[in-house]
Amino acid sequence: MAVILLSFSTGSAQENQVTNLLKSYIDASNELEATKDVNNVLSLFDSSYKNNIAYVGLTGVVNKSTINFEQFSNQLEENLKNQNYNFTMSVGEIIYESQKERAGTISALINFESKIDGKIAEKGTILLNLVTALVQGEWKIILNNTVRVSEASDIGNCVCYLFSKGDSFFNAETYYPAGVEYNREYKSFRVSIKDGKRTIVNRGNDDKTFDWADNGDVLDNGVIIGNAETSDKAIQAVLSRVYSETCTQINFS
Repeated sequence: MAVILLSFSTGSAQENQVTNLLKSYIDASNELEATKDVNNVLSLFDSSYKNNIAYVGLTGVVNKSTINFEQFSNQLEENLKNQNYNFTMSVGEIIYESQKERAGTISALINFESKIDGKIAEKGTILLNLVTALVQGEWKIILNNTVRVSEASDIGNCVCYLFSKGDSFFNAETYYPAGVEYNREYKSFRVSIKDGKRTIVNRGNDDKTFDWADNGDVLDNGVIIGNAETSDKAIQAVLSRVYSETCTQINFS
């Protein structure tokens, strides 16, 4: 009877290893901002670890990439350096789990949310497929196949198409994240010189004016927001200022 109970107990422990690793990974990741120690996360992974990622953004564009253990470590370090950034995960549903004597696999839906300065940079779902193995007497995560789907964002990367008529008139078509989709907005600008002073006017309801000094500094009410030698670069500096609350980065085309 004692032998039977011991065997049953060992089997139960083995069945839980892959789930324990998944939950430990999520807990360590969520606590990273407080612990400031990436090793709490990395200790759960083997040095041979690879993550194959398919990322589906709000616009429906799919990006694919693969990262190794070193690249994953660098990502954690960079996230830790960015004190304004916060990333959290939680288990939504465990879809499949299989535990063998020396290996295990688990598929789970993970809810995630990333914030920059308290604003939602991205919110969505990750389909996580982990493969774990017994490495030198310790259970480690050795492979991760990830499908990450972005479902909402209040701030993030933006795209702007800038059209010009000479060096004085510009039209901007900007796409920016707004909840569950990207919004599109048009703005017009005029570069002019009045009383020897070079200005950029955002033509619209308020006709907001920016100064463009002789030394190239672009200013908003006396605050330097960029430096530009050409009109298009000056307009880009203004657009970065106009969309600073929404766009972490603007890709100009």
